[in-house]
Amino acid sequence: MTQNARTGRTLLIADGTGGGATVIAAMRSTNFTIQGKAVDVTDKSSSGQYRELLAWAGVVSVTVGAKGLLSGAAQTQTLVSRALARSIDNYRITFDNGDVLEGPFQLVQFEAAGDYNNEQTYQLSFESGGALTFTTA
Repeated sequence: MTQNARTGRTLLIADGTGGGATVIAAMRSTNFTIQGKAVDVTDKSSSGQYRELLAWAGVVSVTVGAKGLLSGAAQTQTLVSRALARSIDNYRITFDNGDVLEGPFQLVQFEAAGDYNNEQTYQLSFESGGALTFTTA
């Protein structure tokens, strides 16, 4: 079964879209969640009183996270500025097979930490802020 396993190092988050997107520096881990909010349309006449959902309705949201080492001063300044401004900027997520999810996100969390005599780390969290495009490889 291990021949179907995938490496996590190729799940990348980049600042920007298209060919000009720059991978966020020194990431060690990335994650994302796609969530679709269901719209319940069950009423007294629903067959067997089973819940009925309205297809293609509700809000879709994507949450993206990254953790890593603080290494680039310019990129750190950009990300901190965006978190403080609560701006919506374009980002690109590239999967190991070449699929791409990109579009507008708001940087909702920037966390930096460091222990005495150890590396300084960061943690980022993004929330989708508009229509996203998914392109298969």
